[in-house]
Amino acid sequence: MYKVVEVPNDVLRQQCQRVTKFDKKLGKMIDRMFDTMYEYDGVGLAAPQINQPIRVAVVHTDDETGPVELINPEIIEASGSEIDDEGCLSMPGIFGPVERFEQIVVKSQDRLGRNVKIKANGFFARAIQHEMDHLDGILFTDKLVEKPRVVFMGTPEFAANTLREVIDAGYDVVGVVSQPDKPVGRKREIKPTPVKEVALAHDIPVLQPIKIREDYQALLDLKPDLIITAAYGQIVPTVVLEAPRFGAINVHASLLPKYRGGAPIHQAIIDGETETGVTIMYMVDRLDAGDMLSKIIVPIEERDTVGTMFDKLSAAGARLLIETLPQLIAGTLTPEAQQEEDVTFSPNISRERERLDFSRSGEDLYNQIRGMNPFPSAYTTLGTDRLKVYFAEKVPGTGTPGEIIALEADGPVIATGSEIALKLTDLQPAGKKRMDGTTFMRGVGQTLTIGQKVGEQA
Repeated sequence: MYKVVEVPNDVLRQQCQRVTKFDKKLGKMIDRMFDTMYEYDGVGLAAPQINQPIRVAVVHTDDETGPVELINPEIIEASGSEIDDEGCLSMPGIFGPVERFEQIVVKSQDRLGRNVKIKANGFFARAIQHEMDHLDGILFTDKLVEKPRVVFMGTPEFAANTLREVIDAGYDVVGVVSQPDKPVGRKREIKPTPVKEVALAHDIPVLQPIKIREDYQALLDLKPDLIITAAYGQIVPTVVLEAPRFGAINVHASLLPKYRGGAPIHQAIIDGETETGVTIMYMVDRLDAGDMLSKIIVPIEERDTVGTMFDKLSAAGARLLIETLPQLIAGTLTPEAQQEEDVTFSPNISRERERLDFSRSGEDLYNQIRGMNPFPSAYTTLGTDRLKVYFAEKVPGTGTPGEIIALEADGPVIATGSEIALKLTDLQPAGKKRMDGTTFMRGVGQTLTIGQKVGEQA
């Protein structure tokens, strides 16, 4: 067993030499390095830590990845970003947050000189990067990043996913602000918001002011260094936005300056866009008007709905935020002002906009249906009863707008104001559960006739 070299020692600051001789002496040294690492209760050890300035390290984080020997290692692929605390056998009792790649692929050699490739994720990847730094004379304290006190503001599942990622990346979330709990379902039971549920699961204090513009002192008392918002649902006052030294940023589900407002996902689909995305921006006391910090583009596929895009954009936004935060904290980002001439808005969906007007084109109606699925949902009427429509298929067909021109096994076909008709394949009749078109045609559909009209003409 070796004695581990501790700071300060010049050998820990040397650029180590490549290994060119693969012999029994090298193999014995590696075996003793493993013994030393285990004795010191470590997960990695580099050759300079045993006073040998050569490019050799050993790592053993768990039995699944197994003990790994690294000789002349090089990172050839890397992705993701994660901040977490590290320590070092050469600096006992010292710990601090370091940003590392989350996934890496390393090209290395074994003790016989054979080339090997190692894929590593999470803690395993972190340990390898830590030991490889030693081979270049770098200590983990050289890479310490500040852990700002973060207050997260958000309400729905879109924001909950973002909060999970912020917590998992190791940021110090000292408080969460969410909308007040509301009754849900037929029984009108009070249920916590998705963001509140995540916060409580991680023992993070939760504030739920009815009006944040009037009731914000408890938030300021948390002394945030950074505020992150995502679909919070209220306008945040300037006094709050100006409090954190790193500012207040928002995760907005559009490619700003397009689609400012409360329903950017809905509106992008309703407008027939083929792509949207997420923008990270500074918050100001105007609706989604702050300078932009980063963006990511997310395609909108032909059959995407608000529901599917909600999930895609939530995941993309969380990833983008985690990639953006280290640069924001380090001060290496250059904010970009929004061009006012390119601004468009996406107001919350009103009840009037939910109604299907079959005098419009089939393409527009198809996009309207997708842009309101699953919430708030588009609708038409059968007689005096409301019929919610969650999805439809575009099919060729003409007739008087709103006229039933075919009754197929998987749904009724309705004429529109164009040569594209719509087959309603996912519906919810008044007083019944949501159902597919086939189920509908076996029930309510049996009462329909060719030539019957739906909608305002009915």
